[in-house]
Amino acid sequence: MNSVKRPNAFLLILAFSLLVILPVALPAGVSAQTSTYTIERIDHSVQVMYSGHVVILDTIHISGQISDGFMIGLPYQYGLEVLKGIAYDDTHVYQINLGVQLGDHSGFYGATVNFNGYTPSVFSVALVLSNKLVTEQGSGVFSLDFPAYPSLTQNVGTCSVTVTFPSNPASITISKDDGNIEEAAYSKTNLAAYTYAPANAAIQVSTGTIQLTTIASLNRQINIESTGKVTASDSYRLISNSTSLMSTFLITLPQDATNVHIRDQFGTLSANLGISGNSIVANATFVTFLSNGQSTVLTAQYDLPGATLQGASYTLGNFKLFPDFGYFVNQATITFMPPEGATIVTPKVSELDSSSTLTRQTYQDSLAVSKNSLSYVDYLAPQQNTLQLSFNYNPVWASFRPTFWASVLAVVACIAVFFVRRHRPSEETYAEKTERLATYEPTTVSSPQTRGTEPKPSQRVSADNIREFIDAYEDKKQLNAELKSMDAKAQKGRIPRRQYKVQRNAIEIRLEGINRNIERTKKTFMGTTGGYGDLVKQLDLAEVDLVEAEENIKNLEARQSKGEISLEFYKKSIGDYQKQRDKAESAINGILLRLREKIR
Repeated sequence: MNSVKRPNAFLLILAFSLLVILPVALPAGVSAQTSTYTIERIDHSVQVMYSGHVVILDTIHISGQISDGFMIGLPYQYGLEVLKGIAYDDTHVYQINLGVQLGDHSGFYGATVNFNGYTPSVFSVALVLSNKLVTEQGSGVFSLDFPAYPSLTQNVGTCSVTVTFPSNPASITISKDDGNIEEAAYSKTNLAAYTYAPANAAIQVSTGTIQLTTIASLNRQINIESTGKVTASDSYRLISNSTSLMSTFLITLPQDATNVHIRDQFGTLSANLGISGNSIVANATFVTFLSNGQSTVLTAQYDLPGATLQGASYTLGNFKLFPDFGYFVNQATITFMPPEGATIVTPKVSELDSSSTLTRQTYQDSLAVSKNSLSYVDYLAPQQNTLQLSFNYNPVWASFRPTFWASVLAVVACIAVFFVRRHRPSEETYAEKTERLATYEPTTVSSPQTRGTEPKPSQRVSADNIREFIDAYEDKKQLNAELKSMDAKAQKGRIPRRQYKVQRNAIEIRLEGINRNIERTKKTFMGTTGGYGDLVKQLDLAEVDLVEAEENIKNLEARQSKGEISLEFYKKSIGDYQKQRDKAESAINGILLRLREKIR
């Protein structure tokens, strides 16, 4: 009986030992093979934007269950140019972590997708890369560096690849390790895990198809009048990265935009309008061409469908914040300016995220929404890109300002009459008048002392005065932007010191002249009616806020670089000052737009 029990005990001990030892002794690669899904197909799309930025869009088709993280990557040399990444399917946007290691392999730039418990069978990962991967060689010839295939942690059944450009190239030659082709589409079966496949495409396209450009900022202002009419003004700050002269730029506008006018600091530009997808494109030709490193400000003004009255509120329903840009914008801000006296009721403050700011002033509310790294890629995912805006407005406010100024003038006139009557001399008697008239000798020559004291007619603001003021202010903004760009280049050693001093001195001389003209026009505005004085006061306050914010940002950056403040304090403070700067810039742009409306 004991001899039977001993073998059974021995077998139990042996089995327990194997269960404990084997998971530790087996290599890590064995556990990786226990995944419950396989990648059947992946569609690898390489898309070049109008601004030269590159989109790597991978659509993954899997079989089985995938609920935990999914990894995808690129050769590490491309990871240095990644600007943004999103992951999504038809119904969800998933969290994506960029810059991670791809599995246990080095030499890759990886991205991990977190599905948060969902189990998609088809999903997409889009990475936006800088335009440094596109090299201009002249006469419409470009060179594109890109990953020929995606890098994954397991084998793929089929990989289909397409390379697209803003327009079909006249010729294309793709060089890659597994063979060169002269087509923009190719495929590969049984794509191995951890594929490292840099490639290059040499293309020939029409001139102007690709404009290597940095769009540093876009300020979009939506003005709503008391009648519900909606006008928009989009202000772009462009920097040319092209080695050749840049003569045109293709601006994307909403599909329902009408009465389009485009201008830069030199005046109105000629523009050809067309349709691209669900947007309008305006091909604007510069008056002065841009060379490499030069910047300019383009402004597009147009009308949009008006706000509708629903009950007691005016509403802009499903308002698309930005069009589907075919280019990449570093920072974009849209500001809604309802009429004076309006109160924004939707969205509520509690519904806003950190990218939105609702400002309530004495006579006017405004709503600002900011977006970073903006392009058509943001419209590929099912995320919120529209806004419901509603505001209450009493039509009596339309006559508030004229009534206010009329009341002020009436009060001033009453005070003047009071003092004139109070200091009027006593009336002469009839005898005194007769005696004085008898000795009176008329004369037609005025003395030198009285010639210069004749009353002058009150000054009036003409449309030319307003136009000159707006042009001068836009020139001032442009020159200040050039100064900042030049300072940054000088700090990085990209411009010779002597050349920097000469160019800076020339710009400062121009700024002095422009500032004198602006101050002279301000004094003219202050001495007139029609609300110009109030606009000047608001402009001065906004300028003070802008200068203060920029100075504080500069001081913070200097203190942080010296290690005088912590990184947490720097991040918190810099965000506050950037919001102050953005609000000041929005206020200045709003005032200039209101001045433009007075000369239409």
